[in-house]
Amino acid sequence: MLAVYKREIKSYLTGITGYVMMAVILAFVGFFVTFSNVYGGSPKFNYSLITSVSFFVFLIIIPFITMRSFAEERRSKTEQLLLSLPITTHRIVLAKYFAMLTLIAIPTLIIGLYPLILSLSSGAEGVINFAVSYNSLFMLFLLLAVMTAIGMFASSLVENQIVAALIAAGAFFLMFFMSMISSMFPSDPIVSLIALVVCAAALGAVVYGMTRSSTAACVVTGGLSLILFVMYFVDTAMFWGLFPSLLSSVALFDVYMNGASLLGVFDIGEIIYYLTFAAVFVFMTVESVERRRYN
Repeated sequence: MLAVYKREIKSYLTGITGYVMMAVILAFVGFFVTFSNVYGGSPKFNYSLITSVSFFVFLIIIPFITMRSFAEERRSKTEQLLLSLPITTHRIVLAKYFAMLTLIAIPTLIIGLYPLILSLSSGAEGVINFAVSYNSLFMLFLLLAVMTAIGMFASSLVENQIVAALIAAGAFFLMFFMSMISSMFPSDPIVSLIALVVCAAALGAVVYGMTRSSTAACVVTGGLSLILFVMYFVDTAMFWGLFPSLLSSVALFDVYMNGASLLGVFDIGEIIYYLTFAAVFVFMTVESVERRRYN
């Protein structure tokens, strides 16, 4: 596992790609910190982290970091060589995942110096709240860890890096506007039923992408659809507003922007929420790669 981790880190840091990605993150966050906290005189460092434009930077940067993790291996025909190593699939996936997290952690740690610098700046009117600042930065890192897991999973499904980046970016943009999207759906039970059946079909498509088995995809889609129809006819009332509520539950960015971290509260629930999402997509990546290892 350590050998794969070192290989991945070396691939990012021996070329220009990794340095460019880190420089872009530092440049944009630094710009908003300078504009808001230094020239604007605001002591609220956490609001510079949640600036919407900064999030759009991460929506673009993370897909470019994750797109090559498995798609490039498949395109260059080195995946089978990697999978022939005498280590388990989950160790290979975790090694790649931790390597990408390391690449993200480096600029995050540098950004951690900003509150210290701001506390020495005469331009900030007020005292920098370190508890709020570092709690927000920690939660931002967890959010980026989830995005990295999603991007890695997208990369495990396809052979083209650009397609992997587009899939990940599309998923991130949907999650960014998830609250707005959820408000567009009516609360009628039949709407929730139809939307959930469509989601079951989409999940079947993901299963097909992971396994290349049309049978498995049909079983997932048909089985989930049957369960939904049975539940609908047994208790229609439970479908009132169900789909909008489910959409709101995957609004990853809203949890950060509206969560307790902005108040400096160390919320275990938010941490578990992000760690669970990251674990689910890492597990799905393992399953996706595992199917190809033995097929």
